[in-house]
Amino acid sequence: MSALMRPLLRRLAFAPVVVFVVTVVTYAMPRVLRPELYGPDRPSVLAGTAQDVGRVFLHFDFGRACNWQGCPHILDMWSRGVGYDLWLLAGGLIIGTVGGVLGGLWCVRRPRSLPARFVESSAMILFCAPVYVVGLLLLKAFNPTFGILPLPAFFDATPKWVSLWGEPWDWFRQLLVPWLVLAAPLGAMCLRLTLNTTLEAMDEDYVRTGTAKGLTPRRVVRRHAAPASYVTTASFVGISIPLLVTNLVLVERTLAVPGFLRHTWKALGNMDPGHDRLNDLKIQPDFPMLCALTVWGCVLIVVLSLISDAVLPRLDPRIRGSD
Repeated sequence: MSALMRPLLRRLAFAPVVVFVVTVVTYAMPRVLRPELYGPDRPSVLAGTAQDVGRVFLHFDFGRACNWQGCPHILDMWSRGVGYDLWLLAGGLIIGTVGGVLGGLWCVRRPRSLPARFVESSAMILFCAPVYVVGLLLLKAFNPTFGILPLPAFFDATPKWVSLWGEPWDWFRQLLVPWLVLAAPLGAMCLRLTLNTTLEAMDEDYVRTGTAKGLTPRRVVRRHAAPASYVTTASFVGISIPLLVTNLVLVERTLAVPGFLRHTWKALGNMDPGHDRLNDLKIQPDFPMLCALTVWGCVLIVVLSLISDAVLPRLDPRIRGSD
């Protein structure tokens, strides 16, 4: 077995262990911290947690979400929203990474110019601004109902959430703005990292040799200096995945994307203004739903981390050379 595959296979084998441990801890915490929710005849913490974890892994049963009318099955709610979770996360990750790298290389070819400084300053603002603030500002600016400059093509007053396979254009235009908002902080971080790493590589001897041979500045940057930043940027994207998933929750809530993670707000015991009661009872945190959301977030983080681990060796010739 090659040295390139062994670390990846070890991580792949360890991934189910991580998901299992997180699931056990997730379902044990409510039983430890809020035992009164499970009634006077509740089983012990270990027995109750074993029952919950067994239902999840053996029957794919997450229980019911009783903060919603009719206490629907959580699995049904997950199946309706999982597609948008995956599409939004994949689009934000790709747009943020590719856009940030290309933006960084664009700034490298125009050092200290006014356009490059404008792009760098914009990236810094997007890096610091929370995604829900960016999303709300875009709605205030472009929403066709109350926006300053109505843009109905991408800000429908009543969004039409459709499938990619049924109406691809409507699917694309409804997800474009959430994609861009989710990708903004990741793209800003990738731009800054690519810019700084590539500028450092411009002083290396092999880059100067390419310049001395008469290569164009664009070719020198793209073929000689830029590859030095790819590994660093890819590593950074890998460790930013938990932040991306957290921002996914905020974007879905702010822009009303019908993914599964948008239910986090209501599962925490919050309701929209004027609707703070359900069946004449004040709404409480929905722990079965919160546990299911936590497990789903863990799965997303683990899978994306494995993809990052698989891509990284392809970008680093030192790892490929160790076969």
